[in-house]
Amino acid sequence: MVFNNEIPSVIAEKGTKRIFTKGENIYKINTQVTNCYFILSGIAKIYIDHDNGRRSILDFARTNDWLGEISLFSEEKEIKENRVLQEIACLEFDLKALRKLCKEDASVSFYFATYISNKLLSRSYRMSESLNYSLNKRLAAFILQYQQGGKYEISHTDAAEYLNVSYRHVLYVMKQFRESGILEKDKEKGYRIMDSDKLKRHKSY
Repeated sequence: MVFNNEIPSVIAEKGTKRIFTKGENIYKINTQVTNCYFILSGIAKIYIDHDNGRRSILDFARTNDWLGEISLFSEEKEIKENRVLQEIACLEFDLKALRKLCKEDASVSFYFATYISNKLLSRSYRMSESLNYSLNKRLAAFILQYQQGGKYEISHTDAAEYLNVSYRHVLYVMKQFRESGILEKDKEKGYRIMDSDKLKRHKSY
């Protein structure tokens, strides 16, 4: 489930343009959250490394997503692991300044409350879909959601962890998509979407 999210001008005008390159961490572990970020382009993964050595990918942040917005309303005791997968251009905001704006302007508070609620709903729908739909449908939706300009670059390992399936299962479905002409392996990295209509039909099954 995808929600549209346009940043209000009263918030946007307080942001400063910032670039994070591939492989960078937007937030550092064991540090305090002092800034929020609104992503203009690019992708970052948000994940947790468990004590047993396993990893859980919580989400992928992309265009029109926020990072650090939870800290506007409550202190985050532990910073989640994060890594830039595709160069991110974003607006950086001082956390204290945004908190002040939320107190002064009810519409700003409502905007962030709505965004956070929609994010929680989206995660709930994802959990439900993992129990009720085939990987073909879920992977098609995932590719459409996280492609950038017709190119999909998220690794099979990350996709498998996020969709809670095996690497081999993702590889099998990706092979089906290639053989049916939906995807084509890119010469540099990732895949090119060759037939978005057919991919959308898989998403709708």
